[in-house]
Amino acid sequence: MKQKRKIGRYIFGVLLLGVLIWGGMLVKNHLDFQNEMVRIVHSKEVEKLIEEELKASDPNALTPKGKIQSYEIDDKTIEHNPMGGIMFEVIINGNKEITGSMGLRKRSEDGPIRSVGMSESKALRNLIGEQQW
Repeated sequence: MKQKRKIGRYIFGVLLLGVLIWGGMLVKNHLDFQNEMVRIVHSKEVEKLIEEELKASDPNALTPKGKIQSYEIDDKTIEHNPMGGIMFEVIINGNKEITGSMGLRKRSEDGPIRSVGMSESKALRNLIGEQQW
């Protein structure tokens, strides 16, 4: 009886160790994926896309004449889009109420990153003076 109990504990221990290793690998892969998305979103290529979107809304954006003076990427909002690509928020003029939600996609492994557009918050539309519907 004691021999069966030792074997059972040994098998349980091996299975538990396997589950812990598998779980650790899943967490590591998720963190690596998240870090890669953050790296992409903070790249020069994406910075240019963000500025193009902002200038489409406010032609004088990021100049002394513009209503949009600055922007920053909210790292807490960077996430994978279930349909593919990356989604994140851009905070305008340091005000967390004035934001733009932006999406990125890439058609092929070595193709360029493209913007899927920027959805403007109500506060951002008010800032740039667009008509509200």
